[in-house]
Amino acid sequence: MILVEDILKKYNAIGINIPKFMIKWMRSNHAGETGAVWIYKGASFIFWNKKISKMSKEHILTETNHLIVMENLLTSNEKSKLLFLWRVMGFVLGFLSAMFGYKFFCITVDAVETFVEKHYNEQIEYLLNNNLNYKLAMVLKKCCDEEIEHQQDARSKVLKKDESKFTNFWKKIVGSGSNMAVNVSKLV
Repeated sequence: MILVEDILKKYNAIGINIPKFMIKWMRSNHAGETGAVWIYKGASFIFWNKKISKMSKEHILTETNHLIVMENLLTSNEKSKLLFLWRVMGFVLGFLSAMFGYKFFCITVDAVETFVEKHYNEQIEYLLNNNLNYKLAMVLKKCCDEEIEHQQDARSKVLKKDESKFTNFWKKIVGSGSNMAVNVSKLV
């Protein structure tokens, strides 16, 4: 069994003080990683699809590590007060996209991770460009790099690039929903 301390060491996330200006961003990261874990929990209910089950089991491990890191970087009163909502939304997104099959699930994972990559990179660039909290930037970079691995994994499973109107529409919905969730979680 992996201990929380081992995960924090792996991400070099011990002894980091979160600057006040980063609390909203970090709250949104915590909310997002909560949702991500629940996306894979929802998808795992489609147990008869072995490809979805395999991807869910693989990706949930990394997302759980990210969630543990975010939970330990914030105090309890700095975390989102809407974790129940992020769990439900993540579960529904994972379950429904998996219900439509492996390709649709992979397109959804790609869309989510594309948003997450951009979200994390905004924070990393801000911290590095302003010479602020290099250690936090490196924790976020490690998480971002692993999110990109999930994105690339999902993309590679969709054998040919799907640029249909429906796929593009779905990716926009997922991106807009993710953006809305970030904005809400920064506030509450």
